[in-house]
Amino acid sequence: MTRTSIGWGFVTLALGMLGLGCSDAAEVVTTDGGVTADGSGTDATAGDGGPVDSGADVVVSPDGAASFAKGWLYTQGNKVYVANGTGGGSVWVGRGVNMDDIFFCGYDNTLWMSNPGQSLTTLATNLVTTWKPTFVRLSLSMNSYPTKPSWTANPAQYKTPMTTVINAIGQSPGVYVMVTLRSDVSMVMEDMLSSDSEATGVPSNATDATYVALVDTFANASFVLFGLSNEPGGDQVQTSVITAAMEHAVGVIRAEENKLGVPHHIVSVQGNNWTSDISAYAAKPLPYDNVVYEVHGYPPLPSSYTYANLPVILGEYGTLANATAFFADVEAKQIPNLAWDFDPYSDCTPDLLLVNQSSTNLTLTAWGTTVKAYLLAH
Repeated sequence: MTRTSIGWGFVTLALGMLGLGCSDAAEVVTTDGGVTADGSGTDATAGDGGPVDSGADVVVSPDGAASFAKGWLYTQGNKVYVANGTGGGSVWVGRGVNMDDIFFCGYDNTLWMSNPGQSLTTLATNLVTTWKPTFVRLSLSMNSYPTKPSWTANPAQYKTPMTTVINAIGQSPGVYVMVTLRSDVSMVMEDMLSSDSEATGVPSNATDATYVALVDTFANASFVLFGLSNEPGGDQVQTSVITAAMEHAVGVIRAEENKLGVPHHIVSVQGNNWTSDISAYAAKPLPYDNVVYEVHGYPPLPSSYTYANLPVILGEYGTLANATAFFADVEAKQIPNLAWDFDPYSDCTPDLLLVNQSSTNLTLTAWGTTVKAYLLAH
């Protein structure tokens, strides 16, 4: 275990940018999962190489997990479960792909298309009916392009068409949608060294209103999971700052759900290094129920998504050296997973579809053929 020193002046400044005080990050964990703010440190691995349970208290749903109606997702141990409505459930292994929003990964960057919501709905319908996914990640890119929409203002421009698309996907039995706030004007500390800096924003207190609005929109939607961000900070922000921001945002969502009296949705939190590293959470999981920890990798290393005490999802994966071995591993470990990227309008490599600007004439790439075969096999 390597102990490292944290620059507290930087951490204090960063938390100030987020609108958080140092008390919001009472314990700071470095990316090796071992050093706390008081310098005590704990070994994050058990004898078999898996993380040990930190023993953190968990804030649970007001009525407990047993109160979930049939079809709601919940976490237990290092697995995600789907409730059966009678107090139990079965392990849920969502398998699917990433989709873009009505910006179509930049093709509709000024929202010039006459009816992008309908085009996206058509594309989603084709995905669900022919690829048979049970999991779709839909990224909200509200600070990605010249047009900067909001979920809380001018609903006809963005919120209404996106809500329609998400609800359309959710009408398919057994299909779940992770609604990810990829970018928002309220996010801070983007990795400006990255060619995709807008996708690396860290949620701030100013992002709270958007999370509350998303909860209000999908309060009773059992098929919706919430993703807090994309790849916060890239690799330019201290892990302690990221985990503090994630904990605060989950608290905002839980407070709104409790206010509305609705079940606690699954909330996906991200880690450091373009969320390829979630090891800090293994030493100290967030103190809330129904939290999953999201990993991205091209390809993802097995060690990056294998934890004894964390329910993990692969929010993005691609560029597999050995697809057969990868799929066998995630199946054995029962890890929900989402391939990148299902969009025929713009090149957002690795592409599952050939770019032909059509939501109906879909042609698979070699990568798409591999992923589709995997989905249809399950």
